[in-house]
Amino acid sequence: APSGYAPQPGYGQPGAVAQQPGQAWMQRPQQIPGVPPGLEYLSQVDQVLVKQQIELVEVLTGFETTNKYRILNSVGQQVYFAAEESEFCQRQCCRQCREFNMHILDNMGVEVIRVFRPCKCVGQGCCGCDTQELTIESPP
Repeated sequence: APSGYAPQPGYGQPGAVAQQPGQAWMQRPQQIPGVPPGLEYLSQVDQVLVKQQIELVEVLTGFETTNKYRILNSVGQQVYFAAEESEFCQRQCCRQCREFNMHILDNMGVEVIRVFRPCKCVGQGCCGCDTQELTIESPP
């Protein structure tokens, strides 16, 4: 895990993701020997669609909020839910160059993948982005 990382309460706890009304979740596949729990979903899909949930506060104020995404299969069933964890000041000042953890949860609310991106600002006031690097962990 990235140094200094402490997960937010609720991540990795079963039931942490509430199903939205009208949202169909993909049926949980059988566990596959040698495949980390939660990744067996990927053996059942031919593509994934990532849809960002738009935050009204962000639209009205222009302030960057933590991003949330629904990850769907080709028939529109939700496979995973992704939630960004980042610092308010970095979201406002560094925007696309900011550091973040992305927690990817299965339909039981269990974190199955964690993506970490360190801040890669260059120049004064994060006016540019350097080559970005990600660390992807599973199990987290």
